[in-house]
Amino acid sequence: MVITTIDSTARVWGNAGKDFKFNAILETVAGRLPILRDTLQTCHEHFEPIKTSLPPDAAQSLVKTIDSCKGKAEKLGTIFQETIPCEDHQWCERYRKVTRRLGKGSRVEELMKAIIEDAQNLVNYHAIQSTNPEVCPKLEEIIKEMDSVQPSLSMDEADSQIVNNCGGTQNVSTGSSTQHNINQGSGTMNNSANIPGNPPFHLGKD
Repeated sequence: MVITTIDSTARVWGNAGKDFKFNAILETVAGRLPILRDTLQTCHEHFEPIKTSLPPDAAQSLVKTIDSCKGKAEKLGTIFQETIPCEDHQWCERYRKVTRRLGKGSRVEELMKAIIEDAQNLVNYHAIQSTNPEVCPKLEEIIKEMDSVQPSLSMDEADSQIVNNCGGTQNVSTGSSTQHNINQGSGTMNNSANIPGNPPFHLGKD
């Protein structure tokens, strides 16, 4: 199921018009989806033959990791599905809205890093650790890359702060806390602040 979600997200990106320029971070995250998909596919292939013989505690741990990975992958897929298809200057506003709706930690670079960390935990399980010596360095490289990129959307919930690095029109409506708005793009910014204030597990395709 996780692999299916990653595949679907990659297809959404692949179907986007190549002449339309999206945020560089979206492009970077999309470019790492094949590595993530292949890694999870390897995990699936190695876990399937042994899953019924795992100790209960190991199985529980793996289930939690896979469920965590699945939830984050679904969020990432939702962001791509709601942001990418309509190729116009409003894509950044759509990205901002879906990211805020999904909650803290839902910027694409945050989700990718968290998914890769889950994948690392799966890869490091002793059953497949020795069979893929090149996988861990690749995953570590992606994590460092996600840490070093400029945030796709800076949000400070405590101060109701939103920084728009994408360009286009930004509309912000916040609660009673202090609001700081910074538009580093080329569009206009309109502000409004008047609100008070041993179980089964599955990685593969269904």
